[in-house]
Amino acid sequence: MMHRYSGLKALTLGLGLTVLSTLAVHFIYAIWPWPNTTRGAGPLREAAIAERARVEHIADTKSIELIGSTIVWTYRITFEWTGLDGFMHSAMESPNKESPEDITRRMATGTHDMVEVFYWSVQLIGLRLGVLFASLPLILVAAIAGAIDGSATWYVRRTSVGRETGFLYHRAKFGLWIAIFCLWGLYLIPPIALDPRIIIPPFIVIFTLAVRFSVSWFKKYI
Repeated sequence: MMHRYSGLKALTLGLGLTVLSTLAVHFIYAIWPWPNTTRGAGPLREAAIAERARVEHIADTKSIELIGSTIVWTYRITFEWTGLDGFMHSAMESPNKESPEDITRRMATGTHDMVEVFYWSVQLIGLRLGVLFASLPLILVAAIAGAIDGSATWYVRRTSVGRETGFLYHRAKFGLWIAIFCLWGLYLIPPIALDPRIIIPPFIVIFTLAVRFSVSWFKKYI
């Protein structure tokens, strides 16, 4: 019987799978032989630089600091903690055929292009995760507003002869997860520069409606 995750475990697992899917899409985008188009890390580098400039133009100082910290920690986890940082630095050292580390240096040199793609993919993912973290207060406020409005509707239904149904409640609750995973997928995965003002506001509206309906159709008697 398949085990179903819920709550924080499901969120963590979903985010991890989304990040892995994002890395896979970015790699395919970088190495796929598109006609008349430069391949490699160049398109991802341009996307990361252009999107960061756009975000810094619209974000306040505290949000920029949070986004910068997220990028730094994303790099540390994926490069420093895994040893990739030291592996790539060995490619820049002078060759020494008498040293056993020369094999590592040659391996690093041969895989430099792929690691560079990975580096800029991580930079883009860190940037977008930082934007999502910076947007959490706004998402929380919208969710509270939806919950308050839904609570009023729930109270009216509880004190009147409103019908009781678990169908709408479970569908609305499922809609919360769909909204979260759609936001992650639509914002993290694309390997091109995006504008968060186009992606995040529609999600907030959908998420607020899902919270509102899930609260309003919660069972009348606890």
